[in-house]
This record gives sequence, C-alpha cells and structure tokens, in this order.
Amino acid sequence: MSGDTSAAHPEIPGYTYLHELGAGGYSRVHLYEQHMPRREVAVKVMDTDVAGSSASRFESEANLMAKVSSHPAILSVYGAGVSADGRPFIVMEYCPPPQLEMRLRQKALSIPETLDTAIRIAGAVETAHRAGIIHRDIKPANILFTVYRRPVLADFGISAMSGPRRASDGSELRGMSVPWAPPEQLIGSRNAEPTTDVYSLAATVYAMLTGHSPFETPGASEGVYELARRIVKDAVPPLGRPDVPPSLGRVLTVALEKDPARRYPTMLSFARALQQIQAELELPTTAVDLYDDGQDEDAGRPALDVDDPEATRLGVFSRVEEPVVVPAGPRTTDDAEPEAGAEDHRSRVPARLIGAAAVAVLATVVAGAVIASRSMDEARPASSFATLAPARSDPLGATVPEPRDLEGALGADGRVTFTWEVPEDGWTGTYLYRGDIAGEDDETLEPTGSTSASLPAQSGSTCIEVFSVRQDGKISAASRTCVPTP
Repeated sequence: MSGDTSAAHPEIPGYTYLHELGAGGYSRVHLYEQHMPRREVAVKVMDTDVAGSSASRFESEANLMAKVSSHPAILSVYGAGVSADGRPFIVMEYCPPPQLEMRLRQKALSIPETLDTAIRIAGAVETAHRAGIIHRDIKPANILFTVYRRPVLADFGISAMSGPRRASDGSELRGMSVPWAPPEQLIGSRNAEPTTDVYSLAATVYAMLTGHSPFETPGASEGVYELARRIVKDAVPPLGRPDVPPSLGRVLTVALEKDPARRYPTMLSFARALQQIQAELELPTTAVDLYDDGQDEDAGRPALDVDDPEATRLGVFSRVEEPVVVPAGPRTTDDAEPEAGAEDHRSRVPARLIGAAAVAVLATVVAGAVIASRSMDEARPASSFATLAPARSDPLGATVPEPRDLEGALGADGRVTFTWEVPEDGWTGTYLYRGDIAGEDDETLEPTGSTSASLPAQSGSTCIEVFSVRQDGKISAASRTCVPTP
C-alpha cells in the first residue's frame, strides 16, 4: 500500500473518527467514537494490509489478545476487523493520558506505587505467557492507566503481526525499543522466551525508581548503538536512590542479568520476589492475578493451585474482586474506610456494615447458601480465573535460608578465598556474592553455582556478602564475614 493510505485513518462502519493518538513502528492509534454502545475507543490500525495466511494469523492473534484482555491489568479489547482498504484494526479500551512514560518524565514513582504497579503488570504478563504470548515490547510507553488509575499493559502480540523482518541494515536496531530490550534481543536472537519479558519489565521497574532506563544517561546525547553496547557489555548501574532497600536492588540485578538463564525463570517468580520486598517494607501485598485455561497437561507451565482456599475463583469475563490482605497485627474497629472511587471498576469490592443484631440472621442465610452451593457443585462450570491472595504469615512461603559457615583465608597471590556451606540439606539453588567495601554502595552482584568465591585483598580487611538464591528466584538475607588483610 502507499504511504499516504497507511497514514490516513480508515473509515470503519459504526465508528466516528475523532483524532490521532499516536504512532508506532508498525501501526497508528486513533481515537474514535463508537456509536453503539456510545463511548470513546482507541483503534490501533496496522500500516500493512493482510491477505491469505496473514489474515488468518491476524485473526488468531486478535483472538489470543481478546482471551487475555479480560485480565484486570491488560488493556481491554472490544473487537477487531479489517477495513475496506485492507488494513487490520483492533478496537480497544481508551485510557486517557498520561501513561507511565509521560509520568516518569515529570518524576520517579514512590517505592510502594512502583512495587504495586510492577506486580500487577507481572501478573498480566505471566497470564499472557500461559496463553502462549510473549509481549516482546514491555516499556513505560506501553503501560497505560485506566480512568480509575489502574495500570494496564497494552500492545500484546503486535510484533508477531508485523510480518517478516527486513535484513539487518541498521534500521532494525533503530526500530526496536532499545532502552528496554534484553542483550540477546540486541545481538540478533529471534527466540522470544519468558525471560525476555522479565528483563524488559525489570528495566521498566528501574525507570519507575529513577526516571530513566538502566543504561541511559539523563541529559546526555548518545546514539542508539552506544546505548545498545552498554546494555550488552556493562554492569547494571546502581539506582542511586537512598530510600530503595538493597534487597530491591538485588532483585533487579537478577532480573537484568545478561544471561537469560540466570534471570528469574518466570514472570511469576519475579513477581513473588517483588512481593517479598513489600513484606520486608511492611506494605500491603499486591495479589498476582493469573489466568488458567485448564490445560494442566503442560508440565512446563507453572501450576495454578485451584484447591487453594485463599484463591478467589471467577469466570474469564467475571468481575475480578480485590483480594483480602491480612494485616500483620489484629485489626481495630476504627480502621478507616477506603476512599470512595479509589477502586477499579473491574475490581470493586462493596463495603458492608453488618450490625450485631443481624448476626443471627446472617448465620442462617450462610448455612442455607452452603447447602445450596453443595447441591450445585456438579452443575457449576470449571473456573478459569484465580486471584492469588497472600498467605497469612509469609506471602512467599518459607524464608530462604542464608549460606552457612562463611569464612575466608588470605592466599599468597594476594586474593582472599571465601568458602561456605549449603544453606540446608538437599539445597539445589545458587548464590550471589559481592565485596563489601566500607564507604562504597556497589550493588553489583556476581552469580555462582559453587560454594566459594575469590576477591582481591583490600587494605585493612576484606569483606564479602553472600546470598542464597532458591530455584524459584527468592533471595535470602546476606551472610557476611571479613578477613584481616594488612
């Protein structure tokens, strides 16, 4: 098609064009008014037409997007089609500005909002992974906010519809979202794995805390190739924000590993590591909303515990209710009510004030409901959506044990060799370590699968911190020791 045709908005029956919202590498987004029901919608229009097998692929991808768009942290998809001039389009929920990218241009987010936003988006991406979709382009510009100020992830699957990539002539790198791309994507890997999205979300979390991607230098004028070189070669720079706990820096270091095999293996394990930070900071634990299609025969996919009594089970298109967060201590009767209008329209839980005089009536009603529920169990369809509520004591399971018997010895080569014992019998995890130098805030962690590490001797004493990393990605507190090195 000609460039003029692709730049113009298509005429879509049942919709009135209002104005353009933005443009990406392969598509443009326009604001339309839908006639029935009357509402404003965002319409993403691909810049290329579809025919034959490409049209079938587009239809399949649109169906996948619609399947996961019922997730509370994924942009809702209302419909899809092909315009009269042959361009595919998707009709989506309209989220007014600012999106996350615009907000970060003004200032970084608070730690509580960063963790809450990241965990909600992680649940969305894990849900997409379970449906066979790798996002490939997670970045602040693709995290929008609904009119209820809830974060949602946009642009699922669009890259899979863009057609064959051109031969590498430099334009391919310029078309990528380089600041958020993992090293393997920048050096030409065509395989998209869950760890690809883990890296990109971690880079986005880094930006939530600092206002920029991990390897960008604010205010500097640098080319895309220099930025790509640093992503591939350089260690992750420290956050440089004193209120960020070291444990959060360590979690991001793991998620931003150069080697995909050393990152969190799933988005769920990354989300639970972030939940652990919330627990450490005594913040309310954000639930991870997960979609399960019932296909349990896939042994490689993380299992969803449908028997978990703490899970809220709902149909795919049912309203997702906010999980109950159990406070650390006993609640008092004068706890403040939630602020009106603060809940998402897709996750609102109405408050009910039950007087003492109604307790007896309520007990009778509940007993009758239980009996009726048991009689209807056989007719009730299998549930497919679960909201995982945090555990009552430790939302992440048992605490990860620290390495045992950490000690060191100065060698003749001027290096100190540190050794330690496994944290517990049957341990199959790995470790992270770093030199602990007084007066320096170096968050660079080195991974190892062995129980020893060597550091150059420092003047006075040489110290080390060693962390246990369980297979699910959770990290222990540090074991620390020093060796006198005159």
